[in-house]
Amino acid sequence: MFQKLQCGIHDLRVTKPSGLASSLFFHVYVYSGSNAIGFAQLSSRMENNHQRSVSRRASNDDSAPGVSYCLKIIEVSQNYRNEGIGSALLDEVIAFCKDEQVVSIFGEAKGDSEGLRRWYQGKGFDLDSVDNIQLSF
Repeated sequence: MFQKLQCGIHDLRVTKPSGLASSLFFHVYVYSGSNAIGFAQLSSRMENNHQRSVSRRASNDDSAPGVSYCLKIIEVSQNYRNEGIGSALLDEVIAFCKDEQVVSIFGEAKGDSEGLRRWYQGKGFDLDSVDNIQLSF
């Protein structure tokens, strides 16, 4: 169930489901010893209204309907920030979505606006003027 998290800190483990749970949530937890130090949550539910028309990349088949998932949260304990854990968590989410043949990930960049904008853009996300994010596959 545990896998090693690919980031700059040794001995971090990640646990994640093999697919979406019946509640349509995907949770990723990062552990250092027995302490959870990071968390990401992805949902296929449209509980919030963050998905907007962020410029989409051209895909091979724009006519095929697909599923988009909402990135609800990525959180890393303050003592472990700026160590690559958040990036590794987001990489896990992106890999999961690719494996599940998801069409796009959307959400909202919350926090240090300029820093988050650069971070998400570095991961391939498009952002609009009010910090909605979207990554299309």
